[in-house]
Parts: sequence; C-alpha cells; structure tokens
Amino acid sequence: MEPNSSAPAPEESGASNTPAVKARDRRLGDEWADWDGRVGGQETNLDEDQRVFVGYAFLCLLAVIAGAALFIYMIYPRLEGWHHIIARSIIALLLLICAAMVLWFASISLPLLTGVRLPWRMEFVQKTLNLLVPLTVRLGGRFGISRDRMSNSFIKVSNALVRSARLNTGSGPLLILLPRCLTPDMRNKVQALGDRYGSLVYTVPGGELARKLIRDHHPSRIIAVACERDLVSGLQDVAPVVPTFAVPNCRPEGPCKNTLVDLKRIEEALILFSPAEKK
Repeated sequence: MEPNSSAPAPEESGASNTPAVKARDRRLGDEWADWDGRVGGQETNLDEDQRVFVGYAFLCLLAVIAGAALFIYMIYPRLEGWHHIIARSIIALLLLICAAMVLWFASISLPLLTGVRLPWRMEFVQKTLNLLVPLTVRLGGRFGISRDRMSNSFIKVSNALVRSARLNTGSGPLLILLPRCLTPDMRNKVQALGDRYGSLVYTVPGGELARKLIRDHHPSRIIAVACERDLVSGLQDVAPVVPTFAVPNCRPEGPCKNTLVDLKRIEEALILFSPAEKK
C-alpha cells in the first residue's frame, strides 16, 4: 500500500479560531472548494435510505416526460397542419416512449427495493441510471436534500445493483482504493483485511491516479472508499465497466482530514467479491 502523501500545512499564528485556518490545515480536493472551514455543520457520517434517490429520480423522470408532453402540445397545431396522420403518429410515439421509460424505471427500482436478483446486465442499468444523477441532485436540493445526502442514497442504490448482479470473481484482481485522508491506523486495518482476502490495496490522492491503477491492474472488481462526492464521480466513470462497491468515509474533523471508514462494510464487500473458497 502506498504511504499517505498528504501532509498538513502549518497553521498561521494568531488566527487559529478562524474558519479560514481550519480549511488550510488539510489538502482539500476540488470537490470541497466550497467548504467554509466549519466542522460543526458538516455532514460527517451519512446514512441515507436508498429510497430517497429512487423517489427523486422518479420525480425527475416524470418531469422529463411532462416537458416532452408540453413541447408536443405546443407544436401539435403545426403538426396537424402538415397532416393529421403525422400528428397522431408522433403522439403515439411519445406515449410509447413514455411507457417504456416508466417500465424501465420500475424494472430497476422494484428489484432494488425488494432485493430480487436482476435478470439483465448491470452495466446497462448503471449507465442509464447515471443519466438521472445530476437532475436528481438538483431536484433534491430544491427540497432541502443536500448534495451529500442524495449522493449517499445513490451510493446505496449502486451497491444494491452490485449485490444483485452475477459477478465474475475468477478473472482479474480485487482492488481496494483508499483516500489519502484516511487515518494511518484505519489504513493499516483495511490493509490487513485486504491481505486476508488476497486483494490489492492502494492509497490514491485523486481520481486520475485511481484511473491509472485501474488501467494498470485491470481489476475484475473494485472496493472504493472516499467521500460521497468523489465516489459518485468515480461510480459514474468506472461502475458501468468494473463492478464497484462504494463505501463512504466518516468525517469527524471535516473533509480531507483524519477520516474513518466502517470496517464491517469493507469486509461485506470483500466477502461479496471473493471466490466461494475464500468466503
């Protein structure tokens, strides 16, 4: 495992009580550029229900359908002017597409909520579901659901997809990716778990190095530990190609400093991703 390359910058004297100094005692990633330096208001250990993402994603789907229906309604007189058959054909096509979208979403969400194994390829499901993530995060924000809470719920949905998929554990190594902000003691404990299950464990300072490790090792499955913001970005890039189990970290001191992770969830993923003889 690579040593943690991050080192806290020295604090400036005489300003230790200001939020700005708190933000300078760690190496913040770009995704935390909007952090105000306060720890008390930070969502440190989220546990959002996966139904939050599923519900708001369905609302987004209905909004898309309503927008398409409004557009057709506005141009319908012109279509009628061309020919009534053209107008009715477009209406029928729109109804067919809307029905297909609702059935597609139901076929994904119902197995997730009931735990039934999915009969189709996870890659297709993950790719199509990723399309709803930006809209769902924005819609949730308007109803007081923060970006991190919605992301945490999406991670639960993504992990449920992985659990329900038929995984190939026989080809390619199992790769565990850890953030640089994890405490040394916690990294050692994850390393011990990884060694027990014969996996590769790396500490990565950012997404670019994580992608390089994936290209170099060609893993057949990945366990990723990071904040919700990093995990969602990584899941959208990697999960449709390589089955990825995401484990959000806990941030008792705020983002990017001395973070923790639930070892039980790491071991759950290791058991899920390991061949039968190692379980």
